[in-house]
Amino acid sequence: MNLSAYRNQLDQIDDQILALLHQRAEIVKKIGKLKSSTGAENIYVPHREKQIIDRLKAQNDNRFPVAALETVYTEIISACRALEKPLSIAFLGPVGSFGHAASLRHFGSSAEFIAVMPQPDIFTEVESGRADYGVVAIENSTYGTVRDVLEMFQQTTLQICSECFLPIDQNLLSKSPIEQITKIYSHPQPFAQCREWLRQNLKGVQQIEVASTSEAAQLAASEPNAAAIASKLAGEIYGLSVVGESVMDDRNNMTRFLVLGPHSAGQSGNDRTSILFAIKDRVGALWEVLKVLRSYEINMSKIESLPSRTKAWEYVFFVDLDGHVEDENVRKALAEIEELCVFVKILGAYPRGT
Repeated sequence: MNLSAYRNQLDQIDDQILALLHQRAEIVKKIGKLKSSTGAENIYVPHREKQIIDRLKAQNDNRFPVAALETVYTEIISACRALEKPLSIAFLGPVGSFGHAASLRHFGSSAEFIAVMPQPDIFTEVESGRADYGVVAIENSTYGTVRDVLEMFQQTTLQICSECFLPIDQNLLSKSPIEQITKIYSHPQPFAQCREWLRQNLKGVQQIEVASTSEAAQLAASEPNAAAIASKLAGEIYGLSVVGESVMDDRNNMTRFLVLGPHSAGQSGNDRTSILFAIKDRVGALWEVLKVLRSYEINMSKIESLPSRTKAWEYVFFVDLDGHVEDENVRKALAEIEELCVFVKILGAYPRGT
């Protein structure tokens, strides 16, 4: 076969793909009408979307790049979801932030995105109904937990319905050469993630903390001899050049984002449950809770303490558990833990991110 014949084959395959996309869209519309008439499910069903992509990845057999397969189907699902109703997603703005990138990666480009500052206000935006869902950073592999987000879970009625992980590539962006930079804008976390690089390359240069990396890029673009530590996406949006590439001290830098909404997620087969609990004031109270988890063979992947805000020196614990709240062992363990604690609040059960 010659080149023209192969290209004709590709054209035929593309026609088939398009026809199948049309079929998929029609079925999605029928599902939307059915759900609307019965009130059965939300438009965004994270456990179902996770199952679709995981099933296709398992069948893929590495003949198509796995990351590309996930991206393609995220966009297909995003476009089909928008046929029912375009979702509005709140993220830490301005545009070009890592929260923006994580939101695009998770929900696809057919969603509507709302830039919110500061990050705790994302909770308010979703609670008020001005946004359908919110995407918040909860922890970074280098810097640790984002405390202002963690504290919001004590008072919100929202549920965690999904999570995603985003590799973080911090860059020094400016319109000026690096030797002319006199001030650097960024969020506190990137400054912490790039501390050693900054000490070696820009020691003594003023560091100014702002609410987000995209705001930092915005400011750097408007001032002479200013720079920002932010993503390349932010640099492209605000017209900045990369004068220092990948300036993180740890190149394996990753941020975990949580998706907040009015509902939790069903069982996907690979889930996580997040809870808050306060223990009674007695010796061994925390150990008793941990002992229950051990007896039901439940792995605790994260535990973080924070002040209860109700009594001095009293603490609550944020905990991530492997498994879904509807799994029998998790359900029984939580029932026993409730008897040992002052209170237990289930923050959500959702598919584990990849």
